[in-house]
Amino acid sequence: MANDLPTGRTLKGITDRPDFSISNWPEPDLGTLPPKTLDLFLRRKEAVKLYLLGTDASAISATTGVHPRFLNRTIRERCMHQHPDGRVYGWRGLVPGIHIAKYSRKSKIRANAKGGGAAGALSNLLLQEPDFAQRLDKQIIKTCPDLKLGQIRQPRHALWAWFLKELRGLGYEIRNEWPFTMKTMGYPSLCRYADAVLSANPLKAARIVGGPQLERKMVSGDGINRPVQSPYERVEMDAHKLDGRFVVMIPQPDGGWSPRLIHRLWVIVLLDVVSRAVIGYYLSLRIEVNKEDVTAAIKNALVRWTRKDLNFGEQVYFDDAALPSGHDARYVGLCWNETSVDGALAETCKTVKDKLKDVVGSTLMDPSSGFAQRRSMDDRPFIESFFKTLGARGLHRLSNTTGGKVQDKGGRDPAKVAVISEFQWEYAAELLDTLIANYNATPHSSLGYRSPLQMLDFYASMDKLPKRHADPNSVQGLLSVRKLCVVRGGYQQGRKPYVNFLGASYSNDELSQRHDLVGKKIWVINHLENDARIALATTNDGHRLGVLRAHPPWHRTPHSLTTRSAINSMVRNRRFDLANGADAVTVFMDFVESNAKGKLPIHPSYLELKRILVEHADFRSSDAKVAAAKALIQTPEPQASPSTAEVQDQHADVATATIAGEPPQNATTPTPVSMQVKAKLPPMRKAAN
Repeated sequence: MANDLPTGRTLKGITDRPDFSISNWPEPDLGTLPPKTLDLFLRRKEAVKLYLLGTDASAISATTGVHPRFLNRTIRERCMHQHPDGRVYGWRGLVPGIHIAKYSRKSKIRANAKGGGAAGALSNLLLQEPDFAQRLDKQIIKTCPDLKLGQIRQPRHALWAWFLKELRGLGYEIRNEWPFTMKTMGYPSLCRYADAVLSANPLKAARIVGGPQLERKMVSGDGINRPVQSPYERVEMDAHKLDGRFVVMIPQPDGGWSPRLIHRLWVIVLLDVVSRAVIGYYLSLRIEVNKEDVTAAIKNALVRWTRKDLNFGEQVYFDDAALPSGHDARYVGLCWNETSVDGALAETCKTVKDKLKDVVGSTLMDPSSGFAQRRSMDDRPFIESFFKTLGARGLHRLSNTTGGKVQDKGGRDPAKVAVISEFQWEYAAELLDTLIANYNATPHSSLGYRSPLQMLDFYASMDKLPKRHADPNSVQGLLSVRKLCVVRGGYQQGRKPYVNFLGASYSNDELSQRHDLVGKKIWVINHLENDARIALATTNDGHRLGVLRAHPPWHRTPHSLTTRSAINSMVRNRRFDLANGADAVTVFMDFVESNAKGKLPIHPSYLELKRILVEHADFRSSDAKVAAAKALIQTPEPQASPSTAEVQDQHADVATATIAGEPPQNATTPTPVSMQVKAKLPPMRKAAN
């Protein structure tokens, strides 16, 4: 034995092992032992060493006071016995008072009138009935599979009833043996044994107590083997359903507004692991999150953030509240290395993976990547902790909240509160932006009471920020859609060349003259995600064909490709009809608003369209049709006049030329259009407490 005491006495099966070495025996913590216990332990330890050296028995007894007759058995049955931690007991087996082997009763059970004298009765019974012992263990850890109907958790009294029934079948009651001789009928002993079996099977026990989620949590890591040292090294991304009820205000034909409940709102958040800073988010109005929403959240993390113009309540931004891209220019377009997700289909699809790799240079850590498996919330603790904080600081404090649990509603009706108080989703968007920006400026105890933005600045001062920034053109094109389309029409059909692109026909002056392209494919790109009225066109050899305009009925009101797809689907299903020359978007809005008092939830495409119209009216005030479309939501509806159509067409030309970067042709100042006054939206305010 290298670096060990020489062995003068051979113990068969012990000292002849190649790995035997008392230098590797685990040591107990001597500081926890009382003086008398410590003295006895040290004498036992010295006696074992002398015994292995081959010292004479009388010398061992005289030196340590320990009789050597029991040392052989002590080494075999105590020191070399396996500890629950997987190692041998070693020197720990010499500590006085430690029970290593289970108690095994050898004498016959003779319980007295008070119930005493029955120690070890259950263990003795299980030794005599090994088949029954196996069935008892299975009964204790039995649970229901995930997809089958059955009992999730068995009460102890049910287990006790099964226990007594089986023993009656084995004849124990007829022979008047334990547990039928006891007043408690063995119930306390059975409970202690069941606890011991569950402790020996922690995964099964976790499943019985908390279901599959708690079982998955038992196998999740604690992060020790996946450290992250630098900001933007790993970003956690997830979607969270807002715990609240909101409405959208629908204009009525007779004037006024009608509140209509929204099905749900989602927020997709990207959070940096090291600094805890939220670098980007996106509020989705869909029933379920899709890949466009996830891509929009990624894009928002790469572009500059600006504060919203708040219109509600007393909630305001902190002085230094912002997202990193709005805090300092060096964070605009800053790329990260890894994106951790929980395995949702919208986050792990090929489109999201490719865009993260091509534009951001980030790898997607999906369920196929080790610890990123979707097992429990502890696998991505920072984003889950943020969502908990977001609810506690915001929506959970309002009376229109549904809370994280049913009892959080406290007997209130959040839907009725939202309708009566007219808590619109626009308020939720402003509140959400304020809460996230203020969160980034709030000190965290885990960050040494620095805020996430201060932590980013600290790492930036140490030159630990990544050097890679995303290309602005690539970022702008994250939500663009590119497709090869066949040029149709031509002189053979007596129609100018055009293309069909995702539910609409497109053309422009240049394409209408290119009869040589008929039958060939060209690239059509929707480069503005919120305005599908226009698209870019390029031939296969790279020649630009300019900006294409959508043909009626998609040429007037701005909309997205998703909205167009939803409208076309409703038309195919005969929900409503499109007359010749009608504006499809306007007809769709009229259809939704005419059914405002129905029981169906508001159509998500209407919410998306409402957001697009408001944004276009803010950023393109010269577009008369956009302003008129916004008037359908916030201001009066235009009154028809002989010159209205000409004015709208003229300003559509101006908007298209402005977007394409070309000077407008024949652009003149429009004449004012008379308006019929309607009631405005209710004032911005929070829900009643």
